[in-house]
Amino acid sequence: MPKRQPLPPQLLNLARQQAGLLSSRQCDAAGVGPSQRRNLVARGSWRRVTRGVFDTDDVPSGLHAFDVDRLRSVWSALLANRHAIAVGSCALMLHGVKGLPRRIVPEVTFPRGLARKSRDGIMFRQYAAGLETVEISSRKVVTVERALVQALPTLTRDQAVACLDSALNQGLIRTDDLARIRSQLVNRKGSLAVIAWLPLTDGRAESPPESHARLRCHDAGIAPDDLQRDFFDARGRFLGRADLVWYLGDGRWLIVEIDSHEFHGADRQVRRDATRQNGLVGEGQNIVLRFFPGHVTGGHFTGEVAQILRQEGWRPGRELPPRPSRRRAARAR
Repeated sequence: MPKRQPLPPQLLNLARQQAGLLSSRQCDAAGVGPSQRRNLVARGSWRRVTRGVFDTDDVPSGLHAFDVDRLRSVWSALLANRHAIAVGSCALMLHGVKGLPRRIVPEVTFPRGLARKSRDGIMFRQYAAGLETVEISSRKVVTVERALVQALPTLTRDQAVACLDSALNQGLIRTDDLARIRSQLVNRKGSLAVIAWLPLTDGRAESPPESHARLRCHDAGIAPDDLQRDFFDARGRFLGRADLVWYLGDGRWLIVEIDSHEFHGADRQVRRDATRQNGLVGEGQNIVLRFFPGHVTGGHFTGEVAQILRQEGWRPGRELPPRPSRRRAARAR
């Protein structure tokens, strides 16, 4: 039986940077030739994704399973052709935009608008030449603005708004850029609905579940009075930043927290959240509700919020107390 050759560590490190995928060119450069690749596939150690692309199943730790799947889509398309340029949702993923669907279509384009036949689920788009690109992980990627114009018409409203919120929150685009995005969307297939969604965006949302919760409240006619509002006790100590808030009058608030972080199940985090929530409840007799993403999409979320707002006599458009200064909030932390 022939002795198995160990794989070069640098090649495995490269695979981890590419969601476990490698191209034939990368393998050849590292000394892992065609015969060794065939043996790895035959033994089940590797899997052939498409012509010239292999899945080593060696993925980076700490990534959510959904992000691993999304990145596999991105890299399967990029590695299928060394001249490929990431576009649409694949480009947004590489830029770090949150809110994309669990599964995204592997899609790339080529310089000078060259046409290529799609294969194995990988879409080779034909866009006009002269796309503005940046370099991420040594590969060409269209700009965030251009990627949004390409991707938004393929997304649902909640996904599209969450992506826009994420891009704004991270400073990848500015509010002023929305007008330019709108003008580029005009006359594109499926863009009429997207243009109507643009006013729903808000860069203060810090996670897609928060964006989804805000949209559910908007649909139910109980849009929040404020987002990401800082709260302090009578001595000026910082109590917490609330995701969604409604002002009930007389210094009282309905505060809704969306637990979007997986690590909130850890004992230490649960104790920290409980302490923060107790502080928010105690200060001015606020009402604090805590939801997980499944609650937001499950249909009971807005009903519970609306019931409390009715009981408390909330009305929209009430003048809000002034927001604490950012300097004070920073000192309190």
